[in-house]
Amino acid sequence: MLVSDMTDEEFQPYFEKAREVSQYFREIGPEYDVKNTFAYPSIEVFKNSGLGALPVPKVHGGLGGGLLHASKVISELSRGDSAITLAYNMHYIMVGIAGNLMSEEQNKYWLGRVADGELVFGPFSEQRAGFSGLADMRAVPQPEGGWRIYGKKTWGTLCDAATIITTNATITDAEGNLPDDFAGRVAAESFFIADFAVDENGVGDGIRIERTWNALGMHATGTHTIHFDGFHIPADGFICPWRAGAFGVLEWASLMFASIYLGMQYRVLEEARATLSKKTLGATFGAIVAAETQVASVGHIIDGIGDMASRVELSRRVLYRTCEEVISGADADWPAELRFPYIGLAKTFIADNVLHMTRHAMSMVGGSSFRRGAIFERLYRDSAASMFQPLNADQSRAYIGEQLLRTPDHQG
Repeated sequence: MLVSDMTDEEFQPYFEKAREVSQYFREIGPEYDVKNTFAYPSIEVFKNSGLGALPVPKVHGGLGGGLLHASKVISELSRGDSAITLAYNMHYIMVGIAGNLMSEEQNKYWLGRVADGELVFGPFSEQRAGFSGLADMRAVPQPEGGWRIYGKKTWGTLCDAATIITTNATITDAEGNLPDDFAGRVAAESFFIADFAVDENGVGDGIRIERTWNALGMHATGTHTIHFDGFHIPADGFICPWRAGAFGVLEWASLMFASIYLGMQYRVLEEARATLSKKTLGATFGAIVAAETQVASVGHIIDGIGDMASRVELSRRVLYRTCEEVISGADADWPAELRFPYIGLAKTFIADNVLHMTRHAMSMVGGSSFRRGAIFERLYRDSAASMFQPLNADQSRAYIGEQLLRTPDHQG
């Protein structure tokens, strides 16, 4: 299990380092948004910052940071560039999930490598069903020990920088046949960790990167399809059963994604204030009649900025409070089957807010925000990704509603 023993005083210099890295991300972000490729220069900068070791316990050579520390760093990095940060967010998610599920011996080895600067990624989704679907990817037992993995995953975020891979696959019989019954499928789905090494063409031993990333936004994230064609997982690469294990620590996914979009909210408010505080319309006649119209004096602009600031503050409070409740163990009082979707409400709340804010910012700034390359155009595109990371709002509401109707004695 990950142990957080970083003090606020110890955290402060690393938060200042996050501000420096955030500024670098902000400087290079536009270039890699246009190129639609992963921001390769960011790798050395991020590694040299030491921020990758933030959630690794001190006993394994890390900084001993916890959930809230990671959240604050991610939000600050995202304020600089959310697309680049989304890539490194995968590292924090997988350190959090795997670190809480691996054995002490595994943590000593793998997290020790992370403390030394290595990065982790974790492709899990499959095309037919996304994150929630049972894995069709097969882990075939080998006579010499371990498994060979066959199949593909569609969201290989950070694959261009990572040297450690985590993933899920369903253990088969010796002939590669998946279990016939549903309960058997669930029990056989497993969580693995292994070395990840590919050449300049993205090809490794039994594994390869297919460069498929071509999305509406988050261009610099560089999320590609990962093909497994007999990729070997040693026996000591087995972590735990996937559904019974990882689903108990998925706050490291939902709350880290929430942190990305809180950081984006910071940036939207910052850019809107900077633009609208100095914008003038000249003489106007119509809805506004004035010889010289300063946008900052117009009622709906004033209200709009106030609304944005309110949403940012509410999002910050919801995220921080959720992190604090998980850290303190208050979530143990929630119905066990609702723990994950209840934690995920922070992410869905913040996602709704960032989508509203980017659209509203473009409306207030006007037509110039619609031009390709404008910061608001990019924020608008990048914010759309917030609808998809699990659990999204539709999944959360359906899951919560189903559970409450199935067991009406729940009191909340």
